[in-house]
Amino acid sequence: MNKTLITILSIFGIIGAILGLLFSFLPISNLAIFPAVLGLILGLIAYLSAKKQKLNFSFARIVVLLALLAIIISMGKQLFTEDEVKADTEFIQKEKQSEVDAVKELEELDDELDELE
Repeated sequence: MNKTLITILSIFGIIGAILGLLFSFLPISNLAIFPAVLGLILGLIAYLSAKKQKLNFSFARIVVLLALLAIIISMGKQLFTEDEVKADTEFIQKEKQSEVDAVKELEELDDELDELE
């Protein structure tokens, strides 16, 4: 594998790692795992190829570390964050009260209509 291909793999890997990091801090952190794993794979290929050819592999090492960081953050968020939907009892009570009020208004309108006839 030549140096240009290693550089291209590293660039695509850093893009995946950065997207994984960005997604891991957003509410869509479940999707962060996909670009992060892609970045990790590309970074590992670039790292191993550069190491095999005895080239400078520090950029590929950074790609691998960023991708691992994105994966750790994303998995940590998935494991330690609870998704709960709490019932808003105040809203439910207001909704029931408004239904009762609407029925009363309709009955009053019906009574007024009967009086007019």
